[in-house]
Amino acid sequence: MAAKGAYPSFSSRLAFIIAAAGSAVGLGNVWGFTYVAGANGGGGFVLIYLVALAFVAGPAFMAEMLIGRMGKASPPTALGKLQSRAGSKLNWPTVGWIGLIGTLMVLSFYAVIAGQAMYYGLVALEGGFAGWGEEAVTALDADFKADPVSMAIWSAVFMAFTASIVSFDISKGIERAGKVMMPLLFLMLIGLVVYAGQIGDWGRAASFLFGFHEINFSSRLFLEAVGQAFFTLGVGVGGLMTYGSYMGDDVRLPRATFWIVAMDLFVALAAGMAIFPLVFASGVEPTAGPGLVFLTLPNIFSAIPGGAFVAFVFFLLLTFAAVTSSISLLAPTVQRLAEANIRRPVAACLMAGVAVLLSLLTVYSFAGGREVYPLASFGLDGMTAFDLIREGVSNFILPLSGFAYCLIIGWSLSREDVRTALPMAEGRLFTLWYMVVRVIAPLAIAALFIGAVIG
Repeated sequence: MAAKGAYPSFSSRLAFIIAAAGSAVGLGNVWGFTYVAGANGGGGFVLIYLVALAFVAGPAFMAEMLIGRMGKASPPTALGKLQSRAGSKLNWPTVGWIGLIGTLMVLSFYAVIAGQAMYYGLVALEGGFAGWGEEAVTALDADFKADPVSMAIWSAVFMAFTASIVSFDISKGIERAGKVMMPLLFLMLIGLVVYAGQIGDWGRAASFLFGFHEINFSSRLFLEAVGQAFFTLGVGVGGLMTYGSYMGDDVRLPRATFWIVAMDLFVALAAGMAIFPLVFASGVEPTAGPGLVFLTLPNIFSAIPGGAFVAFVFFLLLTFAAVTSSISLLAPTVQRLAEANIRRPVAACLMAGVAVLLSLLTVYSFAGGREVYPLASFGLDGMTAFDLIREGVSNFILPLSGFAYCLIIGWSLSREDVRTALPMAEGRLFTLWYMVVRVIAPLAIAALFIGAVIG
């Protein structure tokens, strides 16, 4: 760990990888990936998602980490330093500020969803779901979402837990939380996969996720897949940049990136193989959308052996996944306030409070505003405030920020500075990654947005 007064850093390479993997692994893997893959037909979407991880989101992930390592500061400050080094006239810190806004927007709906997961875990711990009928599960969801005060309180509880971790220094807060929660998360997930394989329809689930089916390829589908790849990795809002700034000089970033992306992909696919066997065995369609986790799965838990215990483990898993990501989402704004000489505990409480206030938009969307579409007059009819925030972040802010990071690394900073900062020997691997960051990833993101606008 860094000496007192020095810039904070992780204590070891392993600590960095665990924390960064925790940042990447979150609700996007367990909640988001499963319902988006289910809604988009499974295998075809998964294939596009894998390509997006390899050639767009993955390289952008390493580019964001590298910017953090080179800038050694919060996103706006780090980008300002690199702008001065490059002698650019463009205002690079703007990208960092947009990312900080994005972290709060993500936290605003993360808190509500994670709060419901915590509440459902408590219900399951008390023996709930076991033997329940569909009406009881539907009533639980409806009652929870009809009570905005309850939703707000659980959101605040989740953010308070997140703030309590981020308020400590790096080794006692983020690092220690990752070392405890990540192994437990993997154990719970593997246990659920084994359980689902025993009592569920493993064959149909595997065919759905990894087989090829009829799929309507469109620019929106590709944009959804790229957005999901960015969302599951957490690229584009500055959390990874902040973790990159805490990275020690001994970390081989390319190798670390490989393991982090591999763990992130494993969790997403394993979550699918924990959920879809149960879905198919119960005769339920996988296209349930966001309600897959809080309506469809609880109905399934109520009808399977040990349903209450399985439900408790699942919602604990979901909560852990949310926390490991939420601490990386809160960290950038806290680090920025720390640079302004505001103590970390105070900064963590302040920014958690802002996230809770913003979460009221999602609370309203789930409660009285289910049929309120704020931007209907702009052609976005049918989209609540929650829909606008989620899609706005995952389909626009994240890819566009990743686009900016790729341009900064590939075109604005010198090749030698980039190669030295990795560190990575000048060879085929570096040349391939540099070409992807410089050309392929930016062109792919630009083409997707042009196609979405034209289509």
